[in-house]
Amino acid sequence: MKKATPDQENSPSKQQPHDNSTAMQRTRLSNALDEVGPRGLSTIELREDYDIMSPAPRVLELRALGFQIETLWIVDENSQGNVHRCARYVLIRQAGSEL
Repeated sequence: MKKATPDQENSPSKQQPHDNSTAMQRTRLSNALDEVGPRGLSTIELREDYDIMSPAPRVLELRALGFQIETLWIVDENSQGNVHRCARYVLIRQAGSEL
């Protein structure tokens, strides 16, 4: 096993535990979708940029809480250059908000 360099030992991820609970992932997801607006976010963006490894279950949970989220099917490229058919999620309405 490789020993961590001093820079790695002092990285933010080593200094503070990252809250990756399902509740925190739902919060990150709803905030991110609200922030980007009608552009929405792809599964790949949510995995790579927001650390939500399984966005689909989090979207289902938000829908169960009253969020209206549209799913569009797209083709997107990940950071390794691989192309995938995946979902793009667009927040239509927050839970409890009026149309």
